[in-house]
Amino acid sequence: MRLVFFNHKGGVSKTTTTFHLGWKLAQRGSRVLLVDADPQCNLTGLIMRDTFEEYYINEPTNLRNIMQGVNAAFQGRPEPIHAFECYSIEQNPNLFLLPGHPNLTELEPALSFSQTSNNAFATMQNLPGAFNALIEKICAENNIDYVLTDLNPGLSAINQNFFSISDLFIIPTNPDPFSLMAVNTLAEVLPRWYNNAKQM
Repeated sequence: MRLVFFNHKGGVSKTTTTFHLGWKLAQRGSRVLLVDADPQCNLTGLIMRDTFEEYYINEPTNLRNIMQGVNAAFQGRPEPIHAFECYSIEQNPNLFLLPGHPNLTELEPALSFSQTSNNAFATMQNLPGAFNALIEKICAENNIDYVLTDLNPGLSAINQNFFSISDLFIIPTNPDPFSLMAVNTLAEVLPRWYNNAKQM
């Protein structure tokens, strides 16, 4: 089962909720993959702590993140997307992390074009399925029961893509006027994303 945590507003505990729910599910015996699809990489930093910078600098871990996982498709290289060893949490062996990447937004223009254009170039037609393929392969490799994805607070093509490949979504929020405005915005945006997903 795949869940996304999303709100069109920052500071509403999306990352914290993703982490704690994933931790408890794993603690209860489920195998859980946490996906950091936010370029701020807060979920990745929360889990890795002091080893965060080292992970992105040293080989081979510097290639084991969400952006590098789909890079072949976005670069138009004739290579299949494949699973790689995800970051494992020593204190909770059923919990895995697909780390984020601060340059993930570089993929936005190509993904947006491929998701909205009926006549996308042949090399771009596979882009909407790239994240799904990566997650499917990692799940199969690690016998994952739940995928919990932390998204950034924007109405971006990447967020739309993750919303479309998920089973459920959770909207963490606060009892304040700006959060209410964000929920009202999502009430208009999410049905549109759903209809686009069906067309894709």
